Amino acid sequence: MRWIASVLIVLAVAGAGVAETYNTPVIDGTISIGPDDWDATDHAYSEAADDNRYYPNDPDLTDLYVTWNADTLYVGLVTERDPGGFGNGYLLWIDIDAQDGITGATDFSGADYFPRRVTFSTMGADVIVGGWSLPDNMDVKFCGVPESTSDVPGARGVSDEVTRHIEAAIPWDAIYDSIPPPPRAVPTGTTLRFIAAIVGGDNTGAYDAMPTSTTGAESDPVTPFDATTDLDVYHEIVVDANADGIPDTGYTPVERGSWAKVKSLYTE
Repeated sequence: MRWIASVLIVLAVAGAGVAETYNTPVIDGTISIGPDDWDATDHAYSEAADDNRYYPNDPDLTDLYVTWNADTLYVGLVTERDPGGFGNGYLLWIDIDAQDGITGATDFSGADYFPRRVTFSTMGADVIVGGWSLPDNMDVKFCGVPESTSDVPGARGVSDEVTRHIEAAIPWDAIYDSIPPPPRAVPTGTTLRFIAAIVGGDNTGAYDAMPTSTTGAESDPVTPFDATTDLDVYHEIVVDANADGIPDTGYTPVERGSWAKVKSLYTE
């Protein structure tokens, strides 16, 4: 029933967590909690370290960190275990305009950067942070047209093979080029969605996803290595809740009711 769906959405939003912005962590490939790096309240999402398809031999995504200041979006990933024997790709897709619906890429099977049998049915990806087996420098690219990706100007990604952490700094003015002059920095009502994955070689599916999809196919060892995996669960963060075009400062809702939380509670 529609009224039940509405109530569940309200409850999911009411139970949201919060994170304190502005913050400017050090982007060096190591996420540490302290006054000169990430705040504990920047911790946006976490999940189990044993839900990848080839556990315990391959790596697993466990934590997402997100914060920002007036100029820059900061993201961080924590993983468990080293890359597998054949290597692994580490990917984070970001929908930078979720408030406008699904407008970015939804199929990466023909991408010119990390072509993988990965699809999205609940968001469109605009930016990807990626690298193979934790390189010192991670790529940060526009991927709204996956067959024609390009570097995000001024963005910087770093990983560390010892800590197995990934961090990236992405300037707001690099990803939003059609907004009014400062102090505005983001489109009105800006909402971000995030999906991360561990992948194998070209033309394979996801081997681990954060958040885990509703089917869990990427976590199931019986799923063929080259099966298409639809990653239909995202983590959503509202950057401009008061709709003034300025990234919110102070306590900002971080864990809004994601599609995962609502979808798992009812079926139409």
